[in-house]
Amino acid sequence: MTRLILPLLGVIIFYSESIFATFSPIEAFGDTRFLVPRFLFVFILFISVYYKQRTAYIYGFTFGFMYDLFFTGIIGIYMFLFPLLVYIALAILKLINQNIVVVGVLGLFLIAVLEWIVYQFNLLIGVAGVDFTTFATQRLYSTLLFNSLFILLLAYPFKSWMINVRQGEN
Repeated sequence: MTRLILPLLGVIIFYSESIFATFSPIEAFGDTRFLVPRFLFVFILFISVYYKQRTAYIYGFTFGFMYDLFFTGIIGIYMFLFPLLVYIALAILKLINQNIVVVGVLGLFLIAVLEWIVYQFNLLIGVAGVDFTTFATQRLYSTLLFNSLFILLLAYPFKSWMINVRQGEN
């Protein structure tokens, strides 16, 4: 039964991103702010750290492909970036302490990297119609704040559950 819960939770998080995205943009501080949920990436990051790396790569590739199909017109950017950023996270975590705070901060840093790369790619193909300052003030900062709330609320339950599932399989 636990083998089905992880993919089911991944699908629920995948679809919850589109639900939370309907609340964006919002008006805050006299300006329009875009809240981009990256819950799925955080989930995949926690799988890589606290469950199994191979599973995280598979989920990153699969859900990245689904993300490209459902939310973008370009196939491959998220399918490539999710596993790549998980690989980078694991390489960084080999060098530093692996506690939950570090993983959360690293997750926020990698979300910023993800947003920046997607922004640069959209600039390259001519889809992004804003400069970097507007991107940073209207999208990046609010996205990081929004996802930090998600990490604060669910990091410990994700960690505990994934460790229990991993230990139950051994």
